[in-house]
Amino acid sequence: MGRVVQNHSTHIDGLLKVLKKVAAAEGVTTCTPGEIRGGGANAEVFQLRITTPLAYGGGFKAIARKGRSSQEVFITTQLDKARLQELVRGILDS
Repeated sequence: MGRVVQNHSTHIDGLLKVLKKVAAAEGVTTCTPGEIRGGGANAEVFQLRITTPLAYGGGFKAIARKGRSSQEVFITTQLDKARLQELVRGILDS
């Protein structure tokens, strides 16, 4: 079971709840939220999209979006991209 690093005082609504479920999955070591940025497009519902592989430690960068805000998330895991996307999709659909 992994852990969620809480190094920022603010997070996009719903992010921590989703990250705790991701971190509880087998093969996930850590989930670390990054900085929040303002965006142009409006995401009406919470989204977490897996994007690029991390250059260190194995894992992926993800982008969380809700409203006009986006937040980077760094997920250290042994899972491949397809398996991690499937895990996230299952959590968001539940």
